[in-house]
Amino acid sequence: MADYYHVAGLSLEEIEARLASYTPDSRWAHDRWILIAIQEAVAGAKEGNFAVGACLVDASGRVVQRAHNQMFYPYFRSDLHAEMNVMTKFETRRKNIGGLREFSLFTSLEPCPMCVVRLITAGVGKIYHAVRDVESGMAATLERLTPVWVQLAQRLEFAEADCSPELKDLAMQAWLVTANDRQAKVGQR
Repeated sequence: MADYYHVAGLSLEEIEARLASYTPDSRWAHDRWILIAIQEAVAGAKEGNFAVGACLVDASGRVVQRAHNQMFYPYFRSDLHAEMNVMTKFETRRKNIGGLREFSLFTSLEPCPMCVVRLITAGVGKIYHAVRDVESGMAATLERLTPVWVQLAQRLEFAEADCSPELKDLAMQAWLVTANDRQAKVGQR
């Protein structure tokens, strides 16, 4: 774990300032949505949560829901990972949605097993992450799921986002700001 959870080089304020001055680059197909996901990650971190953010985008490219991790603030909720939070908020508002196959979810960090299964169950067509979570991410290792989940996942696309190296770095920096502190607190529960 020590190799992965090293100290972040930037503060949340520095990350936020770089995000505020960043203009999405058209060379990177997912830049504008990953930017939103990282902005959400910083918002979550500033509240005292893990720095993970996500947004759900419809087929026309419109952001229909955005959220961040809220596991610790405003109160402890183990299920409020960023991806879960986006899906719960969206599904609560849009009870008559026919399906999510044409939707894409963008997240600042590779989804964990719980979030991957939720996204498979929801049928979100495309799931993109800015950076890998080499210890807890599941999107890059779907074959580790049970056979039924592997089969269901084959209908969907899980991949690294096509975004700028700068955004990838900012996503990782945001995660690292909170990873060490929060990992210790989760271990105490």
